[in-house]
Amino acid sequence: MEVLDTKQLVFFKNKRYSFSGHDTFHCRLLWLKKGYYFLKAHGNFNADDAPVTLGVGKNMVQAIRYWMRAFGLLEEKNGKEFPNTLADLLFGGLNGEEPLDPFLEDNATLWLLHYQLIKTQQASTYWIIFNELRKRKIEFLSDDFIRFVELKGKDEGFATNRNTLSTDFSVFLRMYYRETVDKNGKTKDREDTFSGILTELDLVRCIFRKTPDGRREIPVYVITPTEREDIPAELLLYCLLDSPELGLSISLETLENEPGMPCSVFAMNRDGLLAKIEQLTARYPYITYSDQAGVRELQFKEKPADKYQILNDYYAKALI
Repeated sequence: MEVLDTKQLVFFKNKRYSFSGHDTFHCRLLWLKKGYYFLKAHGNFNADDAPVTLGVGKNMVQAIRYWMRAFGLLEEKNGKEFPNTLADLLFGGLNGEEPLDPFLEDNATLWLLHYQLIKTQQASTYWIIFNELRKRKIEFLSDDFIRFVELKGKDEGFATNRNTLSTDFSVFLRMYYRETVDKNGKTKDREDTFSGILTELDLVRCIFRKTPDGRREIPVYVITPTEREDIPAELLLYCLLDSPELGLSISLETLENEPGMPCSVFAMNRDGLLAKIEQLTARYPYITYSDQAGVRELQFKEKPADKYQILNDYYAKALI
């Protein structure tokens, strides 16, 4: 049995781990919009009439709440839940402006939600898979994920449950992978109505490998780094401004290798990262890129005070 390296990663690392909470439901395409308008109408996810108001079953009500939180679209005040600024921007609009993308029609919005899902760490499975597991196992199965987290648990002192982890991995696949695999190893398309919210990103792919005895083929999953040309440079800038831990100078090595940074979160290769940096330096005079004496850094002369304005800038161009 292969022993996976689970050395502790501390950059942007939340020491609390959270698994399950979704009642086995992956997030559907319009659930976040539905949850947003429910909360804006002063809805309460714990209210008896919540299933009727939302038009879903009781368990789905809690799943919508879970995904709103996991995608970082909720905030709590005095025991009540409200949509936060990002949720207002995407689904409702701010200051009388139109919402940026309430129906999630722009792939950039899906990439933003993917980033949110990982960065909030409310659903630890996604942080672990994209920042850690895929870098140690180019091809992985559910058992690889379970074993990896179990070893982390022993190393870092948190309890794990194999059934919970197995369910979390199944939900992860439904979130990102459009096809399902039947018991005969054949694939079939899942109906769009039931597809996961992030399947259009095509981040997770399936290939078939023979079992050690050579008698059958089994599906294994891969997340291959690419240039990610469909990610706008503004989104990379937003992510950097969303990380107040970062200073005015950020090394290329940090952007490329550290967990929580663009190349880790988006499975982006160096060519893609450098292309985004080139676009940013051309568009924003307060950003420069230095490559001197072997030290490669993205540098801010100053940082914008409002990270959300960067999103407004992008969508204003995208809608033209």
